[in-house]
Amino acid sequence: MKKILLINGHEPFKKAQGKLNQNFFKHMEVVLKNFEIEKTVVTEGYCVEKEIEKFKWMDAVIVQTPIYWFSVPGLFKTYIDTVFLEGAFFEKAKKFGHGGLLTGKQYLFSTTWGANEAVFNRKSSFLEGKSVDDVLFPLHKTFQYCGMDALPSFSVFNAMRNQHIQNTLEDLSIHLNHHINQSKEKSTFTKELAQIAKGMLPYH
Repeated sequence: MKKILLINGHEPFKKAQGKLNQNFFKHMEVVLKNFEIEKTVVTEGYCVEKEIEKFKWMDAVIVQTPIYWFSVPGLFKTYIDTVFLEGAFFEKAKKFGHGGLLTGKQYLFSTTWGANEAVFNRKSSFLEGKSVDDVLFPLHKTFQYCGMDALPSFSVFNAMRNQHIQNTLEDLSIHLNHHINQSKEKSTFTKELAQIAKGMLPYH
């Protein structure tokens, strides 16, 4: 795995200006500096043809996005609807869901949640025992419909109140090192990453 596509799916609104997601996005680029990287920031606009070429080029795509109302922001959903086109991402197949054209490629979701971690995986909670990946089921199936394979998701909870930024960045470093870099390093928390952490605020 050498070619990585990073997508920032954040869409700002009054209570979530995107500082946390933006800095996670920067953090990923530093941690994965030994890879070839292409980037897309959905709020900056995009060319559909160029995005299709990025997906054909990449070995893995990492999506950094907040979760609003148990789904991705509207702009990112529009991106998927616009870019994931028949003939480029999938084709008709005799068996539903088996026409993906991006086989051999992987995806990883890095998500921020306003919810506390305690509401997941507990039958007595509002989410009735559902895990993060259960809630993200439609998003997983969208990427899998196109032939991609899932890498383990990374999630940050209570994002609007998260005061442990350095620990959160270290956790993300470990996750990326294990699943993308395939390294056993516990952390790559460099001086550069420390500067990113210093400028971060606990908002989606």
